[in-house]
Amino acid sequence: MDAKKKTIMVILDGLDYEYIKKNLKQFPFYKKLYENKKLCPLESVVPADSIPSWTTIYTGLNPAEHGVLESIDYLDFKNKIKGDYSVIQGHSFWDVLSKEGKKVFIFNPFMAYPAWDVNGLMICGPVFEGGGVSTNRPDLVDMKSMPSIGGMVDHPTDKEMSRFFQETMELSQKQFDTFHKYFQKDVYDFAFLGVTTPDRMQHFLWRYTDPGDRTYPGKNKLQNAILEMYQLMEKNVKRLMEEYDKNYNVVVISDHGHGRRCEKTFYINQWLISQGMIKDKGKKKRTIEYAKNCMLKILATFFIVEAGTKFFKQFKLAHKVKNADYVFSDKKQKIYAPKFDGCNPFGGIMVTRSEFASAEEYEAMRQKIIDGLLLVKDHDQSVMIWVKRREEIYEGEKVENYPDIVYRMRPEYGVDRGLYGKKLFGINAMHEVLSGGHKFLGVIMGNREDTKNVKSVLSIHKYIVNISGEQNKG
Repeated sequence: MDAKKKTIMVILDGLDYEYIKKNLKQFPFYKKLYENKKLCPLESVVPADSIPSWTTIYTGLNPAEHGVLESIDYLDFKNKIKGDYSVIQGHSFWDVLSKEGKKVFIFNPFMAYPAWDVNGLMICGPVFEGGGVSTNRPDLVDMKSMPSIGGMVDHPTDKEMSRFFQETMELSQKQFDTFHKYFQKDVYDFAFLGVTTPDRMQHFLWRYTDPGDRTYPGKNKLQNAILEMYQLMEKNVKRLMEEYDKNYNVVVISDHGHGRRCEKTFYINQWLISQGMIKDKGKKKRTIEYAKNCMLKILATFFIVEAGTKFFKQFKLAHKVKNADYVFSDKKQKIYAPKFDGCNPFGGIMVTRSEFASAEEYEAMRQKIIDGLLLVKDHDQSVMIWVKRREEIYEGEKVENYPDIVYRMRPEYGVDRGLYGKKLFGINAMHEVLSGGHKFLGVIMGNREDTKNVKSVLSIHKYIVNISGEQNKG
């Protein structure tokens, strides 16, 4: 019987259910949980990205309600402008519990920065902005011994990868140890720990560990890096459950899964051109795009994308050329493909309602696009898993933050807004630099019998409040 009212919750960013299931022989503790139906799949949000998913987990709001739909460009995150994450403060599960009089300890909550007043202790770090570690109780926190939290790092080069892996593994352990250090200094009704390093490591290390990846370098000293990272997470999850099982619910989740990043690309704008839905581009822009993609293909063939892109980054227009911003803008047009989720399987198409004479014409165009995308094939295989109107995915007052049409492709495909002659498909040349990508299925594990009943991150906020707060009837 799950009668405990105190809870420890952990988010391990990017931990993947399928990877754990596939490698259960390597994970004795995960295997035990799995066999007892206490390690189960957990659906992410659309799109399966950290920013919208963590916001949903914190608040219980779906992305069309909270409106935070940003994705992280690991190749250019330093130029990212911090979004409006104010929806988190006051609406998070720890705020709800704090208002109920529960004493809370919140450590390293992604995006929740700077710290605000809670009934207890909150320690957090910056992500897309300057600044140091922040806390609501500086009298209780030794800043000098605090490990790096909150922040992100520049992508490591191939030569730096071993050091990056070692340092990130050490940082992960320090974050767990620091959580325990402060958690044990007081008695808390609810505690939260966020660990974003699993996501970071998988993004950069995947190709070194996956023989099926076209950029796999062959036998190398990092070929077990992802496995070792999962084992480190397992060791720390086991410690949490063994040390605190008697008095605490322990709930460990991920915001999305992770695996091999898409190796193919779908040229969405070329498809729109081929359907007569947008105008073709002039010879000059097409020539630049063709040259860009020829160059990237050559770099990818010789596995020198990293060195080549590093050289071209020196030029002012490099990022615009990479993202085809100079060819296709996000300025309102009748129909266009916005920068929605980067080179990933989720994509979108805007259909500007005001450009159509009637609602019927608008809906007819949306249906035409949906029907057309569902017919897209590569080597006689369908590319799309589904294509939907945005309101068919989520309802909410900020649903217009989504493109009018959203589609999800098979995981080996990513969206490319550029052009490569008349081709509909190409290779993701940047896969060599960023080889790990997000998957829709994350994981939930814990010491409660009802763990198996939680199917989606959309349910996490309510679940945590129910098992930890006044609603818990024991």
